[in-house]
Amino acid sequence: MPDPQRVHTDDGLQPERTLLAWRRTILAMVVCSCFFLRWVPHHRWLAVVPALLCLLAAGVAWLRLRRSYHRHVVGLRAETIASGVTVNLLLAVCVTALCAVELVAIVAW
Repeated sequence: MPDPQRVHTDDGLQPERTLLAWRRTILAMVVCSCFFLRWVPHHRWLAVVPALLCLLAAGVAWLRLRRSYHRHVVGLRAETIASGVTVNLLLAVCVTALCAVELVAIVAW
């Protein structure tokens, strides 16, 4: 039986909406890494680097998502929620790096 402190009873509230939004973001990152793999025949191993970077960022975001969901549920029950920006900064840096790699690849080839 699940721990009652870690289960949110009211569907549709903030933790569930945030969880769904992050899941869509992670799915988009996995799809983006698949698009990078389409470059392998033309750019060889250079196309694998951004794909791995994207998959790594998606994996880290997924692991952090699981932890933060439970933290937010407990925080809502106790009416104390601390905001975290680690995953947001990670994804911002990752997207910026991926855009730079794409721009260099387009200009160079």
